[in-house]
Amino acid sequence: MNIKALFDAAAQDYDRTRPQYIPCFDEFYSTALSLIPHDNQANLKVLDIGAGTGLLSGLVSATFPNAAITLADISSEMLGKARERFNSNPNVEYVVLDFVNAPIPGKYDVVVSALALHHTPQEKLKSVFHKIFNALESGGHFINADQTLGTTPENEKKYAQAWLNGVKAKGCTDLDIEIAIERMKADKTATLQDQLNWLSEVGFVQVDCWYKNYRFAVYSGQKLV
Repeated sequence: MNIKALFDAAAQDYDRTRPQYIPCFDEFYSTALSLIPHDNQANLKVLDIGAGTGLLSGLVSATFPNAAITLADISSEMLGKARERFNSNPNVEYVVLDFVNAPIPGKYDVVVSALALHHTPQEKLKSVFHKIFNALESGGHFINADQTLGTTPENEKKYAQAWLNGVKAKGCTDLDIEIAIERMKADKTATLQDQLNWLSEVGFVQVDCWYKNYRFAVYSGQKLV
């Protein structure tokens, strides 16, 4: 399945369904924000990998108003919606980037991502982590809010059922659920432990998971060299 085409098509309706498709939306995103270890008035350089419509970047911008934020995504349609969100904010720039197959340009104090890297084939995710590591300044932090694969097929079924129960409780229609399940066919999700191990192997330290609700997890690592 072509990821760019998938998310170009999803761009128009993406923001409406986010709080429904992620039953733990508030805790999930607030944990990611809380892991940015800087004063709110700091002049940060932030990269949002797989930024989509800029949902996470919008929260970062509201919390860190002096941050210079680069949104990188493979989908120009998604970035088009992000431009609408930021309304010509001079602190925000946009880069169409296939981060799986191309280098990540620039140097940043913080790299964030939300619900993007699980579309990366498992055998390439460690390489993406290495690119992120290289894109960070010394002392910089990588924070990822993403999906994880169940440690066993039985646990993965529990994840799937918990998600289905949660989205129904949030008011998703049958059509919304059908659309989400179709998009999930593009997922290449790895287990949490594999993701944490790969972060450590490419050089990140202080690697930890700070939040987990079934398949949804928030973890981070720091570059010290």
